[in-house]
Amino acid sequence: MDLKKKGFQLPENSEFDEETLTSTYGKLVAEPLERGFGTTLGNSMRRVLLSSLEGAAVTAVKITGSVHELSSITGVKEDVVDIILNIKKLRVKMHADGKRIATI
Repeated sequence: MDLKKKGFQLPENSEFDEETLTSTYGKLVAEPLERGFGTTLGNSMRRVLLSSLEGAAVTAVKITGSVHELSSITGVKEDVVDIILNIKKLRVKMHADGKRIATI
């Protein structure tokens, strides 16, 4: 299937901006693109780059006595939403590979 026959605009030029290229920053210019296609490409690239980062983070929370995140826990000042938002701010350092389960 030829995309040109379908009226899809393919980028004619793509290059890295060598002047701003560092070990932590790079600028890729691809043009011209169909309307909205830049957002699609950007989101895809962001997801791929984020998935390749190494690190540790809290991915799930289970609170005894809480049915769902909008409930409140007897004797606790904050509601479950505030507790989860605070847990998301945790900086975790892990000295092992793979997934681990931690209990508090």
